Amino acid sequence: MAEAVKYIDIGKRYGNNIIFTGINLVLNEGDALAVLGPSGSGKTTLLKITGLITPPSEGKLIIYGNDTTGLSNKHLSKLRKIYIGYSFQEPTFMSGLNVLENILLPLYPYLDPHDLRNVKEKAKEMLDELGLKGLEKRMPSSLSTGQRKRVDLARALIKDPKILIVDEPTANLDEESANIIREIIKKLITSNKTVIYAIHMDKKLEEMANKKIKILQYK
Repeated sequence: MAEAVKYIDIGKRYGNNIIFTGINLVLNEGDALAVLGPSGSGKTTLLKITGLITPPSEGKLIIYGNDTTGLSNKHLSKLRKIYIGYSFQEPTFMSGLNVLENILLPLYPYLDPHDLRNVKEKAKEMLDELGLKGLEKRMPSSLSTGQRKRVDLARALIKDPKILIVDEPTANLDEESANIIREIIKKLITSNKTVIYAIHMDKKLEEMANKKIKILQYK
């Protein structure tokens, strides 16, 4: 199994406020990491560091052999494109675009126009798998919380990333939506994707993970 993510003495602080420190862990392809801890403890911060959205204050993050320390935004963007799909806790969408267009948004800078039809079909199949068949022309603002979360997950998966990062996958969702997302995550793990998710209260997802980090509020 290839080494996907390596944390070496990772820490984050804002001014004198230490969020966490000394995180050391290796994730291989097919690993599932559950990031646990109370609200405000720094779970989202660790996910954003892993997703190359914010840098650590100390330590090194290695993504598929690439030391990300001090890389330019251009280089970080390239690594995100190649390796990472990210689904946020509170999804945001382009208000003037429908569901299908929002899902395809991450591909537009790189998409060959000749591939557009195939990619649209892939997105529709993904919506079907997520229980959202026929909603591709709806506007995101008209969707329920659970539907919006699943659309955001589809957007994170459209690039077929090697690493999927999901912030609170099932928080505030009805059980049907939560179960659909759990099944998608389970399928990704069994297909050797590396999946990293922050959870507060989801025992089923916690049990699905073979590796765990618990972040407590630093004192």
